[in-house]
Amino acid sequence: MLLAVLAFAFTSVTCAREEAPQASSAEQTAPAAATSGDDVVATVTQLEQEWVAAIVKRDTAALDRLLAEDFAGTSPNAHLYTKKMAIEDLTRGTYTVESMELDEIAVNPYGDTAVAFTSQDEKSRYGGSEVSGHYHYTNVWVTRDGRWQAVASHGTRYQSGHASGS
Repeated sequence: MLLAVLAFAFTSVTCAREEAPQASSAEQTAPAAATSGDDVVATVTQLEQEWVAAIVKRDTAALDRLLAEDFAGTSPNAHLYTKKMAIEDLTRGTYTVESMELDEIAVNPYGDTAVAFTSQDEKSRYGGSEVSGHYHYTNVWVTRDGRWQAVASHGTRYQSGHASGS
């Protein structure tokens, strides 16, 4: 299951240019890279929420904006996937989400990098199979060319009643 399409999947890395191109509407709404720890937490929290909304709405333009070109994800069933694969799964209808709700987001900033820990409930299907459940994600965000993008994601399906191990 390719959830970081999320998860939840989501912008191309802008290249340095001599002349600034006209920004698309998706880029115009992207928050600028924050500088203080509190700003980074607020910005990445907002981006995590946008990622979830993009998956539910099948908004591939938003996913393209949120996910770096070199994005690498690991789904809850241990499959590796890229930005391209995450977007294609939504475009083709391989991954469909009826609802996805974040119930927890914690962000730890480290300069131009931030690590977000999220928890979510979703009602979804992948490849025709029911994959609804509760998931935890660790997402890595970096700021490049003045904006934050997800570069990595790792998902785990959470099942209550299991002891945590070390």
